[in-house]
Amino acid sequence: MALVKRTVVTVVVGVIVLLVGIGGGLFAGLKYFSSPPEITEEPQIPNPGPMLDLGQFTSTMADHETHLVKVKVTVELSGANTATRLADTGWNVMMKDEILKTLKDQRYDNVRYAEGMEKLKQDLKARLNAILPRVDNNVAVNRVLFDEFMTQ
Repeated sequence: MALVKRTVVTVVVGVIVLLVGIGGGLFAGLKYFSSPPEITEEPQIPNPGPMLDLGQFTSTMADHETHLVKVKVTVELSGANTATRLADTGWNVMMKDEILKTLKDQRYDNVRYAEGMEKLKQDLKARLNAILPRVDNNVAVNRVLFDEFMTQ
């Protein structure tokens, strides 16, 4: 009787090992030896919206020591209707004023690295969208871009 139990246990363990081996082989074969899936379409990258060059700005920063920031700012607008609406020089002056106020609030240590520049872009975008009208139910500014950026 002990011999029968031992044989049954050996057969069951052998079958389990065999199934695990076959499963592992199938997994490895499918993962490493199958062809990669074909990409039928290229990802769609949206074209940038209309660009509005706001010019170059030089400002002192909010530090105890004298530090300067010099940037050339371009904004990507949400659409052609926004560009038409903001063509009035009054909007241009208001945007420039907001940019100068935002630059004056910055500290040198906060903007001298890439993360700080990105934060400054987000701050500018938020402040500009707060003063500009919504056009076609969209915010006016999609992105703020720096053509030049220098701190001293």
